[in-house]
Amino acid sequence: MKKTLKLLFVLLLVGVMAFGLVGCGNEENNNNEPVDIEDNDNNLEEEIALDPQEVVLEAAKAYFPKVADDNNIISSEDIKEALESNPDAMFILDIRRQEDFEAGHIEGAVHSEWGNVGEIMDRLPKNRPVVVACYTGQTAGQTVALLRMAGFDNAQSMLYGMRLGWEKEEFAMEGTGMVAAADLPAVSSSADEKEEILWEKAQAVFADIADGNRALMDSEELQAGLEDNPNAFYVLDIRRPDDFAEGHIEHSVHSPWSQVGEVLESLPTNRPVVVGCYSGQTAGQTVGVLRMLGLDARSLLFGVRDGWEEEGLPLVTE
Repeated sequence: MKKTLKLLFVLLLVGVMAFGLVGCGNEENNNNEPVDIEDNDNNLEEEIALDPQEVVLEAAKAYFPKVADDNNIISSEDIKEALESNPDAMFILDIRRQEDFEAGHIEGAVHSEWGNVGEIMDRLPKNRPVVVACYTGQTAGQTVALLRMAGFDNAQSMLYGMRLGWEKEEFAMEGTGMVAAADLPAVSSSADEKEEILWEKAQAVFADIADGNRALMDSEELQAGLEDNPNAFYVLDIRRPDDFAEGHIEHSVHSPWSQVGEVLESLPTNRPVVVGCYSGQTAGQTVGVLRMLGLDARSLLFGVRDGWEEEGLPLVTE
């Protein structure tokens, strides 16, 4: 009997201890604040950094389908008509050399040399067209591509530039000295983290140009280089398929302009990529995008039609 009572006492003691432990555990849990799973997920997303190269590649692939309907180029006639209706209708950015701007420019235009555009991007408006003017439209094309990649969807290039467009049409110019874009107040900035990455990449390309890294390729120089070594350059022809079939630079590879985004990841990184179009202007835009991707890209001066063919250099059909 005594043994039985002793056993019951031990079991009762164990039960009380177990209940106490459970009670303590429940009390401890009740004192803790509830865990917000959704907040943890948001914090995790914020901690995942964007890959700059992936951001640029995504923007580059999206760039080219848009040009199927809009080539981001505007004629001198259309610019003149718009400015006559409203002098503030457009923001004209002249990227020629300083002495040429001072000698004569479109009334109301502002100046920044090509390689310095990255330093004045925040002076460019986003609420009206920004028209970029150079000599022939080729470096303006590169500038427009960099600006549009950085979020300036309102950027356009003047067709054939000042020399072959505006001046050839004998439209009026004024010589009022310097009106520097750098003296204007800041009016723009990147809209989000992705745009900030693209903005900084564009600025880096402009700085690269300012340092003298080539973005144009003369036809005769390209011909000589290809004769010495057919693999010295990768020539990308972005004209229409029919025109490529009728005659193209030997060893060149074809992709219509609006489809260049589909071949970006197949372009070589170990040699210069020379892009040829008709007059150099759409090639200029292509080169701007490729240089943001880190490629050594160059635009064929005056293009296949107005450059290579005009100099009487050979074309092949196979």
